[in-house]
Amino acid sequence: MIIILHLLFACFISDKTPKEQLWQGTEREIVYDLFRLRNEHKADSAEGYLADTVQVYMKNLRNVPRRIVTMSDKTFWKAHPGNRFEITVPVQLTTKAGITTAIVVGKEYLDGTTFQYERIEIRFNRSKKIYYYRGTG
Repeated sequence: MIIILHLLFACFISDKTPKEQLWQGTEREIVYDLFRLRNEHKADSAEGYLADTVQVYMKNLRNVPRRIVTMSDKTFWKAHPGNRFEITVPVQLTTKAGITTAIVVGKEYLDGTTFQYERIEIRFNRSKKIYYYRGTG
């Protein structure tokens, strides 16, 4: 009986802070939250979804610390304050050998009004951290 109560309380009481709990969830939920943060231009908050080292980020960054990705995003958003991304197709997930890949298709608005279609591939490691983020137009 005591064991059952202990397990019940363990389910309701977590040793994680609310901020740490924010980063938990399925890869699909992470992708949608990531794009919400990116549309709000909250690079520091989005950084929490990245692995310590990002192997590929867009076209020009390779094997960089996540802090470099954040600085790159801030520089980009400063040059394009109207930038936002609209997901137009439900996110597709595939998992192979513990690596989950999310395919995101949507419209990238550089100036807030005109757009181009983008296909973004995001790969998660086993810890649900993004280590690959590449967009193709």
